[in-house]
Amino acid sequence: MSRHVVKIFLFLAVAVLFTAALAPAEQAKMINIYADAVLPNGQQLKAGKYQVALDEGAKQVSFKKGDKVVATAGCRFVDNPQKNPFNEARFDEKDAKPQLQELRFRGEQRSIMLTPEGTGSLGR
Repeated sequence: MSRHVVKIFLFLAVAVLFTAALAPAEQAKMINIYADAVLPNGQQLKAGKYQVALDEGAKQVSFKKGDKVVATAGCRFVDNPQKNPFNEARFDEKDAKPQLQELRFRGEQRSIMLTPEGTGSLGR
């Protein structure tokens, strides 16, 4: 191969890698829970900042701290008429404790309603 062809090949490879690095990756969904709460399936969720992973096929939501899943719950999705303006956790009260009922994430046009179905206990 000539030097000119090698230079062109390297230039194209660098251009492709640079473009791929700039492509918008899906940002992790983060939610702040401001007070200790209980999930609809009975799991406790301590106050703190959590990364939220959704498994739409299994209709399940996982709350993670770092790489560790600390709680999971069943969920269903409800369409909203407008996009959510910010991340929000909505609560109800059960047995005088806040119970996490709903999650909303900025820019999405749906709510994630937590349900009693789902994993009831995790190794903690």
